[in-house]
Amino acid sequence: MVMIFELMSKGSMARLPEDMAVHGLPEMPSPRILLLLPYSRYLSGFASMKNYERWILGKLGTGESAEVFLYDGRPKTLFLGDTEKVTLSAEITTELRAQLSRLMPPPGEHLPTALILRGLLGEECCAVDGDFLKREDSVEEALEKTPVARMAYWAIRFALFRNDYEAVSRVKTWLKNASDVFEGAPQIPRVWFSLTEIPGKKDIQEMEGLAFSLDDLQRMNSQSSRPVVLYSKSGYLILSDFGGEGPESAFRIWMFLPIVLWNEMRERRKLSIREIVMASWGFLDGIAAENDRSRYSDRAAVTGRNG
Repeated sequence: MVMIFELMSKGSMARLPEDMAVHGLPEMPSPRILLLLPYSRYLSGFASMKNYERWILGKLGTGESAEVFLYDGRPKTLFLGDTEKVTLSAEITTELRAQLSRLMPPPGEHLPTALILRGLLGEECCAVDGDFLKREDSVEEALEKTPVARMAYWAIRFALFRNDYEAVSRVKTWLKNASDVFEGAPQIPRVWFSLTEIPGKKDIQEMEGLAFSLDDLQRMNSQSSRPVVLYSKSGYLILSDFGGEGPESAFRIWMFLPIVLWNEMRERRKLSIREIVMASWGFLDGIAAENDRSRYSDRAAVTGRNG
């Protein structure tokens, strides 16, 4: 199946018939998405085993092509010659990537993910039988009965695909220390990141909405040791450094915890501040992973289309 679109003169995108013949396409992996551009150019999107998602800008009737990269929510300018260019709006780049994702299975490998998850949760998530563990569809069906295990599965799978082993460690901390803490909580943790001493304007406004003023943030940042914890009527704000120590840290993490979650993890379970941050962050990774999973097609549907 190939979805064909055309970029219109006013910058919008129009869907064309899937069976429409497009002459002059060079030999290449079968595209899933094809966007026809001015000056006989095209943009093709397809799945690649190595890079998973790939986008190629080329010219019909020639071997001229180059790889380009699209990002959600960001416009993309494509150069079509020495002077010609077009700009895809942020809406179009997001829509193109979404359409391609719907035609692809989720990234990552099942078995390494399932083995890690079984090591963390045991039979609670996956039967001990090795043959069952290898059956991706059966494991996914079993995980539907356990939301925590399902969230952890996709968080680990996507993290392994990105070689993000720190994210895997966060999920492990969540499952080990706080797997049941967030279930049914009326409010969940919130997190912001900053490369500078103080977060950006939008993040500051969100923190002010939780009763933490700019003066509060500046006072927290002025402390020489990390982590720093500040209490307000709405909950606790934690400032911690990651990726290094003190001034050499790669970035800062600001995490808000509602009072009930703080009391459970800190007062009752006696977790360290770092464990609280890592467990909460791992839980949020799980939420994000489930949202990412929803972008992709069901595995069975993709197998049927490819068969």
